[in-house]
Amino acid sequence: MRNEMFKTAFDCKLTPLAASVALAVLMMAQAQAQTAAPAPAQAQLEVVTVTANKRVEKLESVPMAISVVNEATIARTNLRETEDLVAITPALSVTAGSTSANNTISMRGVGTATVTIGIEADVAIIIDDIPIAQQFQAFKDLADVSRVEILKGPQSTLFGKSAVAGAVNIITKPISGPMAGRGTTLVTSDGEWRYGLAYGGELSEKFGVRVSASSTRFPGNLTNLATNEKVNGSGGKTFLAKLAWHPTNELDISFSPSYNFQTNSKGANAINKLTVTGPDGAVPVGLAGANPVNPLYLIVANAATPVNAGSVNAIPASRALDGITPGPNNTLLRRDSPTGMNSSDRTAGLKIAYSLPSGATLMSITSYDHYLSDDFRDQDLVDFPTVALPGQVPYTVGNAQGGTYDIETKTQELRLVSADSGTLRYVAGLWYAKNTTARFFSRGDCRLPATCAGTSVTSPVVYNTDVYNVNKALFGQATWEFLPTYTLLVGARSNQETSGYHFGRNFYTTMTPATFVAGKPGVDYFESLDNQERKVTGKVSLSKQVTPDWMVYATVATGYKGLAYGLLSTLTPVSSLPVRSETSRTKEIGIKANLFQNRMTLNVTAYDTNFYNYQASSTFTNPGDPTIFSQISSVPRVGTRGLEIDSSALVTRDFTVNAALAYTDATVREWTGGACYNDSANQALAPSKTLAANGSLAGKNAACFPITAGSTTGVQNLAGAPLQSAPKRRVVIGGQYDLRLLDASFDLFFTGNYKYQSDMITIITQDPSYHVDAYSITDLGFGMRDKRDRYRLSFLVNNVFDKHYATTGFAGTPSYKGATSAPASTQVSTWVPARDAFKYFSVRLDVKF
Repeated sequence: MRNEMFKTAFDCKLTPLAASVALAVLMMAQAQAQTAAPAPAQAQLEVVTVTANKRVEKLESVPMAISVVNEATIARTNLRETEDLVAITPALSVTAGSTSANNTISMRGVGTATVTIGIEADVAIIIDDIPIAQQFQAFKDLADVSRVEILKGPQSTLFGKSAVAGAVNIITKPISGPMAGRGTTLVTSDGEWRYGLAYGGELSEKFGVRVSASSTRFPGNLTNLATNEKVNGSGGKTFLAKLAWHPTNELDISFSPSYNFQTNSKGANAINKLTVTGPDGAVPVGLAGANPVNPLYLIVANAATPVNAGSVNAIPASRALDGITPGPNNTLLRRDSPTGMNSSDRTAGLKIAYSLPSGATLMSITSYDHYLSDDFRDQDLVDFPTVALPGQVPYTVGNAQGGTYDIETKTQELRLVSADSGTLRYVAGLWYAKNTTARFFSRGDCRLPATCAGTSVTSPVVYNTDVYNVNKALFGQATWEFLPTYTLLVGARSNQETSGYHFGRNFYTTMTPATFVAGKPGVDYFESLDNQERKVTGKVSLSKQVTPDWMVYATVATGYKGLAYGLLSTLTPVSSLPVRSETSRTKEIGIKANLFQNRMTLNVTAYDTNFYNYQASSTFTNPGDPTIFSQISSVPRVGTRGLEIDSSALVTRDFTVNAALAYTDATVREWTGGACYNDSANQALAPSKTLAANGSLAGKNAACFPITAGSTTGVQNLAGAPLQSAPKRRVVIGGQYDLRLLDASFDLFFTGNYKYQSDMITIITQDPSYHVDAYSITDLGFGMRDKRDRYRLSFLVNNVFDKHYATTGFAGTPSYKGATSAPASTQVSTWVPARDAFKYFSVRLDVKF
């Protein structure tokens, strides 16, 4: 009977759902006949170690707010990309841009939306002691990862600049034990697949090796009708190697080369709301824009079929929306140009460690990284030409943008780490890093014999820019147990940075990197070279071991990141000047406990952090133009305060639960000159042509007032406003129950994951069209594993209740209007659904050999 069931499951079409049902019945049938086997009498939680202080320590002993995502959690949640960390770590959030190159990670609600190479991130990303230069480089597959340490609050003392809000420390699997391997494969009901293979161990007492390779692909959950292809997906190929040599008992040398190729089609958005206002209110449109009110037209910069709809060139919605019914959960779109990003990343790290007679270790860590990418975006949001070439009547060219990145990073660290014994422990070091980033970018279409400018149709621009920084630092941190239950931690870092840039611009989009010629200096060419700055950051912490199980601590720390440069297409003589460096100052108190003989851990943290001269960037569009523009601001002060709780518990011998809760109040604390957003409902009051009834600027939001009397430039007071992508409440709960079978060769397990996020705004200007509703997602799974841990077969239902949501995709909304009515008579919104915005099933097989 059992063999027949296997035959039925695998002879029919092998979908994850079919396989799940068949194997579930099989396992339950056998489980019913078994007697549950007892678990080990002294079952305890796994001891978690971290390297947050650049030395290996137990998590419970480190007076710092740290969340750890271990290998078991990575497997249970099928974590693949850096973005997936957000789903299981409440302190992290992602602000997604028009392409992945504009993505950024926030910690406790604070992060810079990095839309220019001249602004560093607020959260540092470190992979095996090697930091990345530009944060968007981190948005790739996480291959062969052992654990991820989320270090909350300023970490500049040990991890340097760009850790002004925190750091994400990623540690890959080490070389250990005899030669052994592991293979992993995963398939899902919505077309995703993953393959991974790793093999390594100690070849002898002197040599060790580990190699791993993986390939992943998720086609996407949106469909481009123009090409009949899936979009909003990603995939990658990764190769990692580690070579270890122990020539003497005191000397260890390791070399770690890696390669990653990543591709994604993220950023394309689909219309999920389009209504027309008629006599009885808003009416949702039907297939291809059909509605009983009046014909709809899509407003584009240069329409293929000019139709006068309120003196604006437009094309019939029936053409732009052919085959598409706008509405909630719509996954169809039309594009004739791709949106996304391709990248390759080559990295090498060399570590040399020498054990001194005193027990201390002297280390040298050298790294080199070269990252190349190209990004691209469809600007007109349709699948037909919208631009006419000079002297031609037919429209033959689409409106797209794209560019390339070339990033090179070199680092060198010398580190001295004391022995783990004794009442005084320390780490000290010297740091050197050089980062260079080159960017070529082209948007729109304008060519000779036309006279091209930034105000021409399609807002054309071509720019070629590079930015560099050289960072030198001296750092040290000491931990002193000055009384039997009291420990003082003191650290400091002296940081010196030299940075600068070159920027050239033109408006003839036929130029390439090889033929590019910048315009007039001071108008379309700018440079700022060898700007120097020295900053000192520090950290002081006092901890008290109240009992062997309970510790309390209090910490103050400062953070820093360097000068910023607003290298955007709209660069002017004023904005070409360096933007002041950003600093942070935090106060934190916490409790850490290891209870019930290591059957429960509890970490509670309360914090309040101020950021000064916060380097913020915001995006905006002009009415009737889908082009996305950006602007850089130095906000006097923003802040975040909140409460975090992390806990793990072995509820019974076979039932483990992990929970993380975060309350985050991240707000602008001081900014009277905030950027505004467009609001067509805020109309001018006669006889004024520029001001609305309350004195605000017409066409902008009602809180936007002229910066000076008579000015058409507006600002708003954003003090008290929430920061972008900073939900106030987040909850993540996960668990696993093991059912041990006495007489079978395998055991069963059941898993569950739940996450909740409150509503948030995804842009600092507070534009309500960028509002994201609260959502909650539940995943349920089960599986079987060999008692000798040779294999593990897992089934997971993601988003069991099929709740649809998105946290990005609202920018670049296409503009529709009726043939006889004002633009305000329509309402339109778009979305880019999250990876798990729809229910899907997955099957995963892990094998050890």
